[in-house]
Amino acid sequence: MIYNFELEKQLLAGLLKEPESLAEISNFISNSDFYSKQSSLHSAIFRIIQQAIDAGDEIDEIIIAQRVNDVGLSFEDNLNPSDYIKSLSLRKVPKGNILKTAKELKKYTIRREILDSSQEIAKKMKNIAPESSYRDIIEVADNVYNSRINLYEIGNDSPENIYEEMEALVEERGNNPVTEFGMMGPHGKINDIYGSLLRAGNITVIVARSGVGKTQFCMDYSTKVSLKYDVPVLHFDNGEMSKEELIMRQCAAISGVPMHLLENGKWRQAGEDVVEKVRSVWPRVKNLKFYYYNVGGMDVDSMVNTLKRFYYAKVGRGNQMVFSFDYIKTTSENNGNKSEWQVVGEMVDKFKKCVQKEILHDGNPVIPMITSVQSNRYGITTNRTSQNIVDDESIVSLSDRITQFCSHMFILRSKTTDEVETEGGRFGTHKLINVKARHLGSDIAGAVEPVSIGDSLRKNAINLDFNNFNITERGDLRDIARVLNGEEDLDSDGIQETIPDFDQF
Repeated sequence: MIYNFELEKQLLAGLLKEPESLAEISNFISNSDFYSKQSSLHSAIFRIIQQAIDAGDEIDEIIIAQRVNDVGLSFEDNLNPSDYIKSLSLRKVPKGNILKTAKELKKYTIRREILDSSQEIAKKMKNIAPESSYRDIIEVADNVYNSRINLYEIGNDSPENIYEEMEALVEERGNNPVTEFGMMGPHGKINDIYGSLLRAGNITVIVARSGVGKTQFCMDYSTKVSLKYDVPVLHFDNGEMSKEELIMRQCAAISGVPMHLLENGKWRQAGEDVVEKVRSVWPRVKNLKFYYYNVGGMDVDSMVNTLKRFYYAKVGRGNQMVFSFDYIKTTSENNGNKSEWQVVGEMVDKFKKCVQKEILHDGNPVIPMITSVQSNRYGITTNRTSQNIVDDESIVSLSDRITQFCSHMFILRSKTTDEVETEGGRFGTHKLINVKARHLGSDIAGAVEPVSIGDSLRKNAINLDFNNFNITERGDLRDIARVLNGEEDLDSDGIQETIPDFDQF
């Protein structure tokens, strides 16, 4: 049975007794949720109660009955609406039970929608063109299903007094201290200063010019997190890099063998040490769950559907994963009348909604997202000094929504010639500069206090060394300042801690 007559009556009876409770359920219950034999009457009663509450009228069963009569509906079995509404008002309804009743009733609506969707999908499958691709077939089903089912987000969306929960939450956290928020990455300085870049329901964005290494950073970071926590990674590629190229890059990063030897297949002729390095990778990646998917040319709805299918089919409800997307840009030639920045903004909106509000477990998000975006011309570093570089959100291309909806945003850039000359090779090849941090780690001073270098004060930055697609951390700007101020020897090994790499996971 795909309706529940008693639940319908119980909900209406509750609203007659506690009309103020309508506010708790109005975001997901409507007159269309009443489907039983008396559905036309139940639907009319609900609609009239709703109208009366919206108008600020007093809820009285006699007035409600009169308004139902005025509608002029005819009911089966010569049913008298006045008598029926009076019987509802006399029902015993537990106080404060309306939200629970409404949620139970909504389940029947969802069941009906699923049944209807299945029938519609079956009809479309019979009529689909034989030459349709696999993706086309799946998307037909997704579009039908999601247009009906993903509309329902039943939860406690009414305003809540946060202070009512403060004592219980803080005391409970004191009894059960949390050492980590989210999955911590492989770089100690980043963890200490900015905390986890992979908090469930959050988006971390890496901004860089083409060819600087944003793909490399996201791949390296998410892969090492996957190894550390034994969680799957779903990597969407925007059509700019083939699966084979990604495989070769990751093999080079893990093995330390130059990529050209892997691509041309001459690693076997390069000596026993090279062969040993390459073959040492196989047992290390045996249980690594890194999934690649080319989304070039796909619209954002199809991408979101693919993410949902992967999560429920491969990961399972309640389990963690990492979602990596390289990179945010328009992916379809057919954008209608929308400008590029509108399309990008829409993409960010929908991904944010998906990881924050749609894929949930016990009401909480479970998927973090890391992605990248191209910087504009202000992010160009070639032949510029460090004083000419713009290290703020103004270098972000396209939509302000990218900045608005992410939890962390970093600029990734190659070091300028004067930075390389001043700092030497000891402090790596790249800088990672934070421009937005919704969450911080234990070293808050590292994030907010400027660093004194010579006569200038500069925003702190993380030093990274890019070597054959493997990335290691080389301290922050404070470490450089200590060297330049003579507090540390440039050749000293005490400036930075050992940096984790693939071998340490």
